Amino acid sequence: MVTALAIGSIIVLVCISFGQFIHRFGMPALVIFLVLGIIAGSLPFEYSVIEPPIAANVGEAALIFVMFYGGFGTNWKIARTVAVKAGMLASLGVIITAGAVMLFTVLVFHLSWIEGFLFGSIIGCTDAASVFSILRSKKMNLKHNTVSVLEIENGSNDPTAYLLTLVALLIMQGGSLWDVPLLVAKQIVFGVGIGIGIAVLAVPVILRFSKHFADGMDLVFVFAIAILTFALAQLLGGNGYLAAFLCGIILGNSKIPNKVRMAHFFDSVDWLGQIMIFFFLGLLVTPANLIPAILPAIALALFLLFIARPLAVFLIFRLRGSPLNQCLLISWVGLRGAASLVFAVLAITSGVVLQSDIFHIVVLTAFFSILIQGTLLEPMAKRLNMIDTETDVMQSFTDFQEHSEKAFLKIRLDPGHAWVGHDLKSLDVGQNSLIVLIKRGNQTIAPKGDTVLMPDDIVVMTAESYTDTDDGMHVERRIIEKEDPWAHLLISDLGLPSNALIVAVEKKDGTQVTPKGWTKINPEDAVTIITWDA
Repeated sequence: MVTALAIGSIIVLVCISFGQFIHRFGMPALVIFLVLGIIAGSLPFEYSVIEPPIAANVGEAALIFVMFYGGFGTNWKIARTVAVKAGMLASLGVIITAGAVMLFTVLVFHLSWIEGFLFGSIIGCTDAASVFSILRSKKMNLKHNTVSVLEIENGSNDPTAYLLTLVALLIMQGGSLWDVPLLVAKQIVFGVGIGIGIAVLAVPVILRFSKHFADGMDLVFVFAIAILTFALAQLLGGNGYLAAFLCGIILGNSKIPNKVRMAHFFDSVDWLGQIMIFFFLGLLVTPANLIPAILPAIALALFLLFIARPLAVFLIFRLRGSPLNQCLLISWVGLRGAASLVFAVLAITSGVVLQSDIFHIVVLTAFFSILIQGTLLEPMAKRLNMIDTETDVMQSFTDFQEHSEKAFLKIRLDPGHAWVGHDLKSLDVGQNSLIVLIKRGNQTIAPKGDTVLMPDDIVVMTAESYTDTDDGMHVERRIIEKEDPWAHLLISDLGLPSNALIVAVEKKDGTQVTPKGWTKINPEDAVTIITWDA
């Protein structure tokens, strides 16, 4: 046991170290996790041997947190404008891709129709871990809200592929076609119901008891919620991955305390999950079986990249008026990854008889996809003129606030503080700082020049960072879209509630405007609002 723990920790450290090294060259770190798993699986010691069912269980467990964080890290206020198209790509797009791959494998690999459909279902989903790691590390945003499109699509297309995989396996195991509608209905109804239901119940519990949690226990609570959501949905015959994703979206976009810290925690768990999936499933690879799988994998990877993926993207996005360069880039970043590997292991452990070596072909297809498409992401985005240099990519994620240069600092004034007893106009808070809100007991005060600060006042000012805590104050950064109801209105006409205050307006060119009643809100403005518990 101790030896296994030591070997496991060394493996994680090696994976991370090598991953960081190759990431400097623009190469996705997930590539090295898979390669190290294959190498370790070829070494002659007992811990390099792992049974496929165990690997499948590890992969499914890790995928829970990949899915949950996919939802938790998505900023819905930014993503909602593209949610319909992204959702169509995550559902109808996967079906189109699976159908195209089915035809390809039947005609080229000479598989049966149902095994071709299984192939398409497994490889039909995409994985954005490499894409987002590159975008975050290079602080590279994409035009036309494309990052949000990829967030929603990649977070919600795994459940679709999982559902299609289950349908294919059901038929291959001798199930009746009449069983398919029941399977689909249970997957969707219980997946959606459990995911939304548990999240809606969890939010008030977190808000009610957050003050009583020991330090860090709120993270443990949400961690357990993610597992419970998946497990309960699966027990009832629902889609656990869909439930985990929906639960993550609701919790990640609710005004719960310590959300930024939670986002960072689940980002780390997500990466650990990716490492486990790629490494553990790499242990299942037999190097000798990779050689005959190379040509089929290359052919499948090229077909996905240049035909199947663009077909789905153009039918859904281009026909709805999306720019050509956006369609081309979304087609390019359809990387195959962790979920496809997990579903491939699910297929080989299901007991069905397969004509093809589906596992090794999928492994190599994912490898080529991540290596080529992930590595060339930045050059492709530049060539297609899709890099947005005017906005921060972090605004698309729920942990944006902590990364923003223009955030907020909260100060509690002790009785002996130098500011106590002085009015605001006499204070020197620095050229780039501004006091935007004062909380005095249960009273919230909009600051004026003659406002005198008192002991125990809580002062919120523009500074390096402000993080929501349990004092009832929350910060929101809202990007104004063309159809936003605030667009083209004066602040005085917005009808803000008494417990809300606009503290900053940032124009498209980066200019900061001090908000007044007569300040006009225009499309593409970034408006920062502070709200507090009434």
